[in-house]
Order: sequence, then structure tokens, then C-alpha cells
Amino acid sequence: MPEREQGSIVAQRALERGPGSLSPDPVAEAEARLRAVLDEVTALDAEVEELSAALAEFSRRYESTLAAPFASLAEAERLVRRLQRLEDEVARLAAKLREGAPEEPVPEPPRRARAGSRKRRRKVAPRGPEPFRWHGFEPDPAEEGATGEPQAAPAEPEGPPELESEAAALKRVYRRLARVLHPDLARDDGERTRLGGLMARVNAAYAKGDRTTLEVMAEKAGAGEPLGELSPEERLAHLARRIATIENVAASLRREKGKLTRTDTFRLRAEARAREEAGRDWFAETSQELTGEEGAAAADAVARLDRLARAARELDRARRKAMNEIAKRGPTGAKRAFDPLQESALVRKGAALLDRQRATGPARELARRLEEEASARPWDVALSIIALFVEEAVRPPPAIETGAGLAARWELLRAEWEGAPDLARALARLPRHLEVGVRAGSTEVAAGLQLAAPELAAGVRIALQRPSVAGIGRSVLAVLGPAERCKGCKEEVVALHLLRTRGLDELNGLVCPRCGVVQRSYWRYGEPEGLEALAPWALQLGLVAEQPLALAGTALGFQMLPEEREGLTASALRDRFAELYLAPYEVELPVTGLTITSGRKPLKGSARIAEQRVSLAVDPESGTTAEGLLELLRGRIAQRFKG
Repeated sequence: MPEREQGSIVAQRALERGPGSLSPDPVAEAEARLRAVLDEVTALDAEVEELSAALAEFSRRYESTLAAPFASLAEAERLVRRLQRLEDEVARLAAKLREGAPEEPVPEPPRRARAGSRKRRRKVAPRGPEPFRWHGFEPDPAEEGATGEPQAAPAEPEGPPELESEAAALKRVYRRLARVLHPDLARDDGERTRLGGLMARVNAAYAKGDRTTLEVMAEKAGAGEPLGELSPEERLAHLARRIATIENVAASLRREKGKLTRTDTFRLRAEARAREEAGRDWFAETSQELTGEEGAAAADAVARLDRLARAARELDRARRKAMNEIAKRGPTGAKRAFDPLQESALVRKGAALLDRQRATGPARELARRLEEEASARPWDVALSIIALFVEEAVRPPPAIETGAGLAARWELLRAEWEGAPDLARALARLPRHLEVGVRAGSTEVAAGLQLAAPELAAGVRIALQRPSVAGIGRSVLAVLGPAERCKGCKEEVVALHLLRTRGLDELNGLVCPRCGVVQRSYWRYGEPEGLEALAPWALQLGLVAEQPLALAGTALGFQMLPEEREGLTASALRDRFAELYLAPYEVELPVTGLTITSGRKPLKGSARIAEQRVSLAVDPESGTTAEGLLELLRGRIAQRFKG
């Protein structure tokens, strides 16, 4: 009701009471109370609307400015928690192995059921297979509630009822009465006169803004009651109902305002406004704080990678010791092999335990995805290749055995790709087919970056046959060697591993990738592990080249840099044979007595080998033959193995 018209009604009530009347008018007081409640509702509604809009605007700015830093921090913290859980699990398994196998209970003989009896069976819900977690992180119980189940989202708070303006309410009631009291609706003259009088009262009340009169008339018309003059009691009762309704609205608005002021958004906005008044930028400072926290979490994750690797090595030693003790008991006293790693949900089987079988559907899908991502997200492809290499190496190459070492080599890699994240962020945002975990082979235990399932290794191998993925594979393999200062060019380089020779003897070497100078050579006994186990990949990916040479029907191989292989001459190949076979085994045979032949035709010393199939011929005047030289070398190599 407009304030001016409500004031005229109150003044009219005062005149009717007379100047000498001192008793209060209940209707006037009720109307004044109604006005006060309406004013309060209007003010509260404006405050709630303004506060809601301000908080919404703050939330939008908060989301656009701080959502990414908060997400990055959450990813880093999830990675730290994952590493902590893995370290705890590895320590638990090592302790269990040191304690030894538990005593196995003697199985009871099966009881035969009596004829005609029904054995009661407890109904157990069928247990399906464990869900396969593509991503490397399990849900964190701390983030899901005490039970580990995702908590239901809280119900949305009910807002205050929608308010209708006084003018709109007045017009609505007026139109309602006009539809039933208009004289045009009369069926005879008497009815027309009656409706005309009632409509005149409706028009007068509408003109004065007397909503109470109109609403009481509408209630009576709806109930079929006679529409007589409105008594003070009726007016007062209607005003009381309206006041109660509006007071409920006011209470609801006060509650809504209280809820808004108790939210985290309100608190953060108040803090931001306080800093702004002090001349500071809360958003910029908070973003900087989050970046610092993420950096600390990332450093913690890299450090925990070292701790996890050490814990895995300790578990490996405990497992080998337990197996050796069982083996020493002999076939009669040996107990069943006790391996708690097979019971751990956080330890998966190593890919080396799988036969080289046909690639599964998921493996082929992974191969397609890696080929597609080679140009868009090469760092994810590099992580997949690293996961395959460290698993096929049995033990990670020394350069990446620690978290700090892997982080340093990752920096060398990601310098080639714009937008590539650092190691901690890359591990925190692993694609679904990768994880940070623990794996167990037939004898060894290793931990760190790995494929989510061992069957996926076939997919990475398939992808490495494609040129785009093979290029990334070469880049990865090129940074896995030891960092050294080259003896030739004096540059700081990552030495490249190759087999200087193989076939008759196997000599490992580390060469400078810039100038090809050999840094050192060494023999390795036993199964190849680490960097040496990846020699086939270096050859397959073209990181190194190999020149075959036949000696008395036995194939020898000499590996070198591809550039050196392109310019290799017959004399250089002959000299390399002498360096790697004649000198180490003290074979007294002049180099001039050796000739490189192609199709039984001798090659000149300056002749390029190119793609020719070449053999080594021995001059008969040197006192031996190719067959005799081969047998002499085999005998002396065997003596070296015998020590």
C-alpha cells in the first residue's frame, strides 16, 4: 500500500474517534505495524539481494583467479599422499617378510552331510572383480568422509518466499473482484444495481489503496458470503493475518542473511576487502601463497620418490633373503613360498612375468592414443616410454634411480616441448594408463613410475614403431646415461651407452653423443640390468647404429653413432676389430694380415662400407686362418670368464 494513502486512512480513523478520545485505535495500530513490517521486509530483501550479488561476483572472481592454483595444489598433495601410502605399504611388507611365514593351520577333513539334511548357507553378496583403477591414485578417505564413501552433497537451503509489490497485489485483487462484481455480468436490473454498488466500493477502496478492504471482500465473494460493510473486527483480523505472514517473510529474510554472513565466501570476501582497504591485493597474495605451497608439495613428492625407491630396495632384499632361506632347506624341508606381495592391492605384477603375447584391446587403444598425442602432449608420451623402459630395464638406470635424478633428466627432456610441466606436476596429472606404484617381478621389487597394468606394455612397444613416437623414445633414451665431461670435446654431456662389440664377446661402452669419443669400456657379467638392458632399444630406435662383420661364419657386431656408421671405411672397421679383439686378448697377429672383404673381394682401406655385407679374411702368411683365429679368441674369452 502506498505510504500517502495508508496515512490518509490512519488520519480518517483518528477523526472518527474524535479529538477527545485517548484510547488507541487497534486498526490504526495494526496498519502502522503492517507498514513497519513491510518496510523491514523491503530493506531486508534489498540487503539480501545486494549481498547475494556481491558474493556471487566475488565467487566468480575467485573461480577465475584461484581455481587453477587450488587445483594444482590439490593434485600435488594427492601425489604426496599416494607416495606416503606406497611407502607405508612397502615398509609393512618388508616387516612381514622379515617376520617369516605364518604357521599354516592343519586343514580339517571335510564333513559329510547327513542324508536328508540341508546345510544352512549364509547368504553372502556376490563379490565381483576389483574395479580396475586406470589412474594411479585411490580415493583419499580423508577427502570422502570417515567411512571412505563419498559424502552426499548438502541440501540446498531454501530461500525466502518471493515478495509481491503492494501495487501488484492491489491490482491483482482488484481484477479478481472486477471479474465477479462488474455490473455487465448482471442478469437483470436489480442485480445490476446491487453489483454497481459493490463495484463502486471496490473502486473507492482501490483508489485509496485499501488492500485490506479488497482482500476481505474477495474472501467473502469466494466463500459466497454477503458483501456488507467491512467491520473494524474484520479489518483487524485480516490485518493480523497479513502481519503474521509478512513477519514470517521477514524472519525468513533474516535467516537467509544470516546464512550468507556465515559462509566461507562471506568470510573470504571480508578478508579481501580488509586487505584492499590496506592497499593490498588479496587475490594476488593468495595466488602467490598457493603457488608456494604447491612448490613445497612438489619438492616433497620428489623427495618421497627417493624414500619410496629406498623402501623398495629394502623390500627387495628382504624378499630375496626369505626366498634364499626357503631354498636352503632343500626339497624335503622347504615350506610353501611365503610372498605377502601377492596379497597387496598396491603391488602389481611386473610386465617381465608376462609372455610376449598378442596385444590386448586396451594395449592397442593405448598405442593409437600415444601416436595421436605425440605432437599435442609429447610429455605424456615420454612418461609412458619412461615407464616401459624402467620396467624392461628390471632396475632403473642409475641416472633416474632417485627422484632428484629423474627430475633433473626430466628437465632436459621438457626443454624441447613448450608447455611441458615439471616432474612433480607431470606425476600429479598422470594419464589414466600410468601410475606411481610398486611392482614385483620373479625376484626383484621396484617402485616409481609405471604402467597401470602390465599388459599395457605391449601398447607402448607398438607405438614406438611409429616415427613420431620413436623420436620421443630416442630423446628419452638419450638422457638416461651418466653425465660426464667428454675426454675429447671437453663438453658436459650425457654419455650414450652402446655395445662396442657383441656376438663373440660383449663389451659395453659409454661414448660422447657429440664427438663419438669413448669415455670408458667395461664388461658386465650376468643378466643385463639398468642402462645396459636398454641396448636393444637404442639400436631399434636408431640412437646407435651397428656394423656387422663375419668371422669364419660367426657374426660380430660393432655399435657406434649413426654418423660414424655412415662414414665407416674398411680400414676403420679392421682397426676396430684389432682394438677390441686382438689387443685385449694378446693375439699376436699383425693388422696388415687382416682384410675386409665383400663377396670374397677385398676392399681397399678407404672404401666405404655402406650397406655391404662384409667379412674378415686372414692372410695365410700370418700363420693362422679365420677359423683358427676364431677358436683362439673363443678360448681366451672363456678363460676370462673363468677368472
